[in-house]
Amino acid sequence: MKKIFIIAAHPDDEILGCGGTILKHIKNGDKVNVLFISDGVSARYKNKNDPKCLREIKNRQEMAIKASQLAKFKIIDFMNLKNLELGSYSHTYISNKIIECFKKYKPDIVYTHYEHDLNIDHYHTFFSTYVACRPNNNYLIKNLLSFEIPSSTDWGIPDKNKIFCPNYFVDIKSFMKTKKKLLDCYKYELKQAPHSRSFKNIISLSNYRGGVVGIENAEAFIVNKIVV
Repeated sequence: MKKIFIIAAHPDDEILGCGGTILKHIKNGDKVNVLFISDGVSARYKNKNDPKCLREIKNRQEMAIKASQLAKFKIIDFMNLKNLELGSYSHTYISNKIIECFKKYKPDIVYTHYEHDLNIDHYHTFFSTYVACRPNNNYLIKNLLSFEIPSSTDWGIPDKNKIFCPNYFVDIKSFMKTKKKLLDCYKYELKQAPHSRSFKNIISLSNYRGGVVGIENAEAFIVNKIVV
């Protein structure tokens, strides 16, 4: 059994980025834990304590819990930091929270965001996770992989050194129907086609990534570290 840990900036990123991979790990008998950093909602409101904002944050958490129960992974915590304002927090505050989780759960494989996503929360989540994955005497992260998020990774700055160029692919053909059910848990966050974050586009992306390596459906990652 492998111990898997996913650091997601917002509830829904875990399914958008690696939902099929989560399902594959669980089928293989691996244990999957997820930590959410930001509430994913509060940037839409002037005041985070607005009752409407608090209600929407709670609804987003309920969506995540529903997805976790369906897929059978464990949510470690909702840190509920301000959406799109992770840069306003001390870098060590977020990194130390991740380090605490790693000390307790000692994961073998960690998945998180791509560092050059358009969404700034994704960058800060990546950076803090990367720092937490440094070699130390408390745990050993054997694999650190970055996933892509439709409408963020693909909308990043088109610099040749910042474009998502995956070198690790997971066959998720057998899990596409269940991934759709997981995405349905977040249906209010999905958009209508031809938006990048529509279910139609997510299917097309899995076909495209799969075609690169000769399979039907894949989720793609960048290897930041791998120990074999």
